[in-house]
Amino acid sequence: MGNKRKIICIVGPNASGKTGWGVSVAKKIDGEIVSADSRQVYKGLDIGTGKDLKEYGDIKYHLIDICQPEESFTMFDWLAAARKVVEDIFSHGKTPIVVGGTGLYIQALVEGFTLEVKSEKLKVKSYRREELEKKSLKQLQEIFCKLKITKLKIDENNPHRLIRAIERAQAGEIVSKKKPDFEVLQIAVDLPREVLYRRIDQRVESRFKEGMLEETQGLIKSGVDPKWLLSLGLEYRILTDYLLCHPRFSRGSTNSKIQLSVDSRLRGNDNESFKEMKQKMKFAIHAYARRQFTWFRRFPEIVWCEDLKSAEKTIAKFLKT
Repeated sequence: MGNKRKIICIVGPNASGKTGWGVSVAKKIDGEIVSADSRQVYKGLDIGTGKDLKEYGDIKYHLIDICQPEESFTMFDWLAAARKVVEDIFSHGKTPIVVGGTGLYIQALVEGFTLEVKSEKLKVKSYRREELEKKSLKQLQEIFCKLKITKLKIDENNPHRLIRAIERAQAGEIVSKKKPDFEVLQIAVDLPREVLYRRIDQRVESRFKEGMLEETQGLIKSGVDPKWLLSLGLEYRILTDYLLCHPRFSRGSTNSKIQLSVDSRLRGNDNESFKEMKQKMKFAIHAYARRQFTWFRRFPEIVWCEDLKSAEKTIAKFLKT
């Protein structure tokens, strides 16, 4: 390995196997894993986020379980923490291996995003979140353009991402870029669509057996606001909605104890609604995986690999130069 500071990013959609690739590479090159997952930072969200901590074995990992549920943790919070971790890994003579599917986090790290504050507020109408949430996708896109923050690559077809970006701009925050002082190789796991969908479906079934519904039920019982869980999207949104809408869920405060016995989902109509909910989750994750593919395809510097062996060859060549 040369003397240059280098990091490796292994990216891809949900259920693509990127964590396994990251662990395998870390073992071969004496690296440490830096998680780039916007939900795995939260403690207690284990099964639904697929932390699979046993998969890491003896490999050291970072930025998992660093926040309490409902704690505010933005892209820039992650970026600051990731930069600190990367420097620490470099200081020990090891290679940082960033693994995850949150594309904006990875983009922020490899392109050197910085957060600045404008001296004057923007000369445009300010919107409250309640107003933004009522806007159509087209209206949000128009506001995004007016705020002149289009240099930030976000998924402009995702209303939630647009609202977050608009709120930052309205607060006087702007994003600039400073080239990082390390070289980057980005590897993406390339799987046929039908293989990925099958993996997603199998993983959903496995997580229900592991207790994903019970985990969500327990979070609400412990006092976590269901609205926050709904905002996480995907598994937690669908599970929380199922629990809240279920006829056996106690009425009144949204933080009341759930009266539903999870085992009751296996009886009569409960069984049918449970099956429908699982299928809805599978389709939602299929759609999210497609969006992840679309996101990563936007970056020509990413090297797509169909198997771990070809990825390891690409990495070995990168580290030698």
